[in-house]
Amino acid sequence: MAIQPTDIAIFLVSFAACIYCFVLSKRLKALQNTKDGLGATITALSTSIAQMSSTTQDTRVRVESMATRLAHLISEADKTCRKLEETIASVDSAKASATDEVHTAQMDLYVMMRTVLDQSKERVAEMTGIMRQMRAMSDEASASLDTASGGLGLLTRSRSS
Repeated sequence: MAIQPTDIAIFLVSFAACIYCFVLSKRLKALQNTKDGLGATITALSTSIAQMSSTTQDTRVRVESMATRLAHLISEADKTCRKLEETIASVDSAKASATDEVHTAQMDLYVMMRTVLDQSKERVAEMTGIMRQMRAMSDEASASLDTASGGLGLLTRSRSS
């Protein structure tokens, strides 16, 4: 049997294909290697995805808990605001009432003081009148005493003479 050029070409092509398959096999094994290759990358990505899923779930739980707590705090804040508004309204009402009462008391006091002042003026005028009358009576008594003692002095002088 004679070797023909086509046999050599088929042999060379088969040999090249065999080498190519050997190189591809090595590359495929390198990709599937869990330490260095694509397998390691896929394993790392799977681990990262699992961690991300776990972290996302934990975050959701925490966010839901915080949202519930925040809603409760907002509700309490609303109640406190309503109570404060009611208290402020009550204080404003009490302030207005107290102001009215103070004004009324001031007016009553003013009227009483005016009445007392008017009465005291009247009493002072009465006392002044009484004091004038007493002076007049005192002056009259003194004058009549002087007159009486003057007449008595004449009598006493005429008896002595």
